[in-house]
Amino acid sequence: MNKEKEIRILSVEDVPADTVMINHELRQAGLLFRTKRVDTKQAFLHELADDPPDVILSDHGLPSFDGFAALAMAREKCPEVPFIFVTSSLGEEKVIEIFESGATDCVLKNRLSKLPAVMHRALRGAEERRSRNRAEAERERVRVESDETAARVATLTHLLPICAHCKKIRDRTDRWEPLEIHFQKHFKVEFTHGLCPECVPIFFPGQMASKE
Repeated sequence: MNKEKEIRILSVEDVPADTVMINHELRQAGLLFRTKRVDTKQAFLHELADDPPDVILSDHGLPSFDGFAALAMAREKCPEVPFIFVTSSLGEEKVIEIFESGATDCVLKNRLSKLPAVMHRALRGAEERRSRNRAEAERERVRVESDETAARVATLTHLLPICAHCKKIRDRTDRWEPLEIHFQKHFKVEFTHGLCPECVPIFFPGQMASKE
């Protein structure tokens, strides 16, 4: 986690003092961040849509908004954002439920000293996943371009039906189109127009064709 980059934290917490306590622990670790606290479903969804965070820190139980509901919404709206429960003491079954629901990690409020390291690990993992996704997307782009190029080459290796008079080409749908249009459409070829030496006298009688 780059300490020079400001981390955008979305805190789902109904007790302002707890958010202050969490922020203090993160500052003690030397992290650069800004925190936006929300405690309602509407405010949470607005933040996800308007200013997606780098990480979400959520209490487990809020009077008007359940942490598991927040987790489900976050997984739907921004699945790549780490979601860390920061809550009071939990039983073993609840901890298992937290991870089975897709949470990135869980830190107890009486052990906040662990939070900076947990955030570091979560953000680093998210960046690694984004890098893998970008690499996969690039590989897919190259594959598609390669397939398209192969298809064009395959087309070029076959005989093209061409009108002996007007030079239109018949495509695979049995439509006839001008040669220039056919090559522009299927092979991304652009044409410039001029006159060859043999044709210049036809259009300009008496003029000598350019040696070029």
